[in-house]
Order: sequence, then structure tokens, then C-alpha cells
Amino acid sequence: MKTTKLIVAFAASFLAAACSTTGGPRANESIEIAETKSAYRVSVPVSQLSLTLPRGNWSRKDKSALGGGTANPRYFYFEDAKEESLILSGWFEPDRLFSGSASKQWEKDAAGLKKASLPQPMNVSFEKIGGWDTVLYDQVFSGAMSSHMRAHWVQAGTWIDIHLSTTTDSSSAENRKKLRSVLRGISVAEKGSGCPNGRCSAVPGANPDRAVALNGL
Repeated sequence: MKTTKLIVAFAASFLAAACSTTGGPRANESIEIAETKSAYRVSVPVSQLSLTLPRGNWSRKDKSALGGGTANPRYFYFEDAKEESLILSGWFEPDRLFSGSASKQWEKDAAGLKKASLPQPMNVSFEKIGGWDTVLYDQVFSGAMSSHMRAHWVQAGTWIDIHLSTTTDSSSAENRKKLRSVLRGISVAEKGSGCPNGRCSAVPGANPDRAVALNGL
């Protein structure tokens, strides 16, 4: 299973590489992760958005040594301490880099997976989960079922892209149920708005300059 996990981690890093931007980061363009007893709060200073991940069994890991997209200063990566194959990664980017929908973005990602000579995705489906636009798919690694979810949130000039995956001996249906549950526990809010998982761009007092700054990356 550890070998399979490494392969899945490589697949995640390859997808990150396909979507990462180039150029040296400024200090206000790098990911910031604040820890509390109950949650991780993830954001980039120039973004208006903040993502909150319930702490649970998640542990932050540094995967920049893998290179490619994992070296993106806005990339983040977590592993579940009790379920080693459950991985959550992603990044904050300007919304101009998003293709417009999960289905359009998937066309690019699927082409990248094919070039990487990884097992071809199966059972591809698209779902709206709360404010997230998602694509789910499966791959088989050494006989184990590896189920994946790419979830996209676009708001206030920012695109948040999350990649959730789990590789088990369970069925695709069971794996996907778990990934949906994880995603539903994640909240997104505009900073200072008090509107988790809400489209709060029009809230009085919101700072449009931060959205403009991120769009300028």
C-alpha cells in the first residue's frame, strides 16, 4: 500500500504542476496556514478567501521536494494520520486560470494524466456539492481502488482547487462517500464577512483590492 500511496502522491503532484503559475512569488502571494485546536485555516494574503479544514486527524506535510506543482508557493498538502491513503491537497490561484467549469478543467487534467502514463481514469462523473464544482474518478493501482475528487471554488477573484483521494480495498461507492463527507466539512468564507460557504462578494466592507491583487499574479 505504501508503494501505491507514493504513486498516488506523484499523480497529485503532476496535476498540481499542470495548473501552477510561474514566476517568483512575493511575500503576500505565498500560502499561509494557521492552526487552532479544532481547525486549519488556509489562505493567501492577497486573496479575499479563507478555507477552513476541521483538524480531525489531518497532518500538514511539506511536499515541495517532489518538485513541479508541489513547489508552487500557494500549494498545500495534508495527510490523514489514521488513514494513510487519505490525502488532501490543493492551491489558491487567480480565477483567470480556471477553465470555467469542472468539466472543462477536467479536459486539461485528463490529458495530463494520460501523458504521465498513469492508470486511465474510470467512472468519471460531475457533481455540485454545496458551492463546489467537482469531478470524481477512479484509478486502479496494484489491484487497489483509488478514488479521486477535484473540487473547484471560484469567488472574489480567487480559484481554490482541492484534490482529495483515498486508496483502499473498498468499493468506489464507499470511497466516494468518504470524499464527499470530507469536502462537506470544509468551509470557505470571504475574510471579515462572516459568511462561510456563502457568495459574499457584495457584502459591504469587502475589500476588492485584494481580489484585484490576486488576479494580477
